[in-house]
Amino acid sequence: MRTSIAFLLLFTLQAAAFAETGSIPQSQITRNIIAEGACAIEGMSADQAKTIALQRARAAAIEQVTGVSVSSSTLVTDYKPVAYFVKAYTRGFIVGEKVEYPPPVQYQKDITTPWIFEYRVKIVADVRTPAPKIKPLGLIANTDKGKAVYRNGEKMQVEIKVGRKAKIAVFNIMADDTIAMLFPNEYDKHNLCAENTSFIYPDKNSPVELIMQTLPGRKHDAEALLVVALDTECGKNFEDLFARNKALAFQDFFQKYAEIADYAEDVVLAYEIIGGP
Repeated sequence: MRTSIAFLLLFTLQAAAFAETGSIPQSQITRNIIAEGACAIEGMSADQAKTIALQRARAAAIEQVTGVSVSSSTLVTDYKPVAYFVKAYTRGFIVGEKVEYPPPVQYQKDITTPWIFEYRVKIVADVRTPAPKIKPLGLIANTDKGKAVYRNGEKMQVEIKVGRKAKIAVFNIMADDTIAMLFPNEYDKHNLCAENTSFIYPDKNSPVELIMQTLPGRKHDAEALLVVALDTECGKNFEDLFARNKALAFQDFFQKYAEIADYAEDVVLAYEIIGGP
């Protein structure tokens, strides 16, 4: 698997098989939300611009359903706004998605400046909004005391705390628009966190290291960790839905995640990786 976080182990991780999942309650889904996003191909590759435009369109779709403003503009010209778009993912979950790519447009400020190409994306999305939590879990999570920019080769640790007993998982929302479960894994299986307890992942005794790494050929990537606390009253475990360290397409991941969302709290930790080859 190609990930933008290098998942370094003393041994090779073997992905677990997928478990069968149940159905999603249809009453909580708002269907056929139309939204658009755009990203100027400036200082990045066409693939990166396409992914960012798609992220913006998804955030705009979620914004329509939840009423939470994400951004005043659909156009993105750099990486900084990406964090806000990705954070919108936990306000609502896109469980169905049809994507169209209208022809790119080009423009220039004046004849002394080069032409700028703008990647555009249009989606028709089904958005599920999670139910309000009757018993909040009090999840708090952060990366290395709030660090948001990493260089290639730097290591990351995640600080996690819960107010009530809960099962914890850490997922990587990667720059290639896929999502993988980093924790629990084959060598760090214990993910039950006691009430008012905090821990750091990975700790000094773990065979795992989270090493920052841009995708091949890139000098800059924007991605995020999704940290999830799951109520112990939920009848499912993370391993029932997600294979360890196995990447899923965006829509496939959130279709599975929606099955436990009403029992979960989550935090998105967005960051940038710079200094690629």
